[in-house]
Amino acid sequence: MNEISRDALDRYGTGAYQPATFLERGVAVPFTTPFLLGARIRPTESRAGLEVVIANPSGGRGHYIVPWAALPEVCSPTLHDRRLWKRLSDEPAVTPSLVREVARTIAAEGLAGREAAAAATKAKGEDGAARMRANFMLLLDLIRRTESREEATVPPQLDKPDRIEVRARRAVARIAPRLGATPEIIAAWLEGIATAIAGLGVPGDPIPARTRVTVATIEAVIGEIELWIARNPDPGDQQAAALVIDAARMSLQVARAAIKDLDGAISDTIALLGIWKQDPSGFSRRATRPDWMLDGWQIIAELWRDADPEARRGVLWEMALLAPVLPREVEEWVGMRDDWDRPLRLRRLVRANEDWRSGRTFEVVARNERLRARAA
Repeated sequence: MNEISRDALDRYGTGAYQPATFLERGVAVPFTTPFLLGARIRPTESRAGLEVVIANPSGGRGHYIVPWAALPEVCSPTLHDRRLWKRLSDEPAVTPSLVREVARTIAAEGLAGREAAAAATKAKGEDGAARMRANFMLLLDLIRRTESREEATVPPQLDKPDRIEVRARRAVARIAPRLGATPEIIAAWLEGIATAIAGLGVPGDPIPARTRVTVATIEAVIGEIELWIARNPDPGDQQAAALVIDAARMSLQVARAAIKDLDGAISDTIALLGIWKQDPSGFSRRATRPDWMLDGWQIIAELWRDADPEARRGVLWEMALLAPVLPREVEEWVGMRDDWDRPLRLRRLVRANEDWRSGRTFEVVARNERLRARAA
């Protein structure tokens, strides 16, 4: 299952991988085949199809850029990965949200095990609940901003459900003329906004949404690695840890900036409705930025959390080789400048180590299926 065709792979060679945009970096796909763990897909230069970006399996420099249709030639994917490969082949464009949706659909079929199937079904339900909570919290804010002091004797979040509905309808009816729309259109806009921000959630939501959970998870893993490395001062481990921590902090830095920007917009529902009216597609794209910035880190974090304490040394090297690099497009998105290529240079110090992609095939596939479930 995990055999790699060296002859086929060598036809594509390795080369520099310094993407200028997030689309060029590609989207992480939750493959379960050991060789494909951490692989990304992106459009070809001609935009005529997809190609796969795979970290050098020897742990050395460079990446393999394999045409999407040639993937079965270079390795023997699991049944789950073949199904996922086939479904994604039909997609004209790829984004983290699209890959996540397709991957959950495939996992729900049970091809990555029962745990992953259950996790995918649960995650779909949680996303639906997140959209409903976002819509509800936007309405609560709209009520607060449109009611008089006399009408607001009971905070909307503490009122009875039937009273909240009455107050929400009144708030929507009041704001509609100001925005030159009907109440029905305002309600539709609120639903559209809620869908766009469901992954991030509304500030103050007692149940953190997916993106905020991912940020907290990465922060926790950084702390655990720092503690672990303090007890294991091997120079090689220090190099791997430095790469993972540095790359993670870079991603967190820009993601927090993007989240802060979005939180500022989301905090005023009336102003947000105005933004949506002017450019709904533009705001929707803006809302996806944290997802692009953090793409790939869930699997990396789960690698660490899944490993037994005695196995974390090897996993740390695996994490170092999979740590994503930020493209320079991030400067346009958040107005920050940094040495974005630093993780690439640090990676050159990471020793070649093919053990993590060879041997113990069924154990690694089983582990990857667990990662697939936890990162659903």
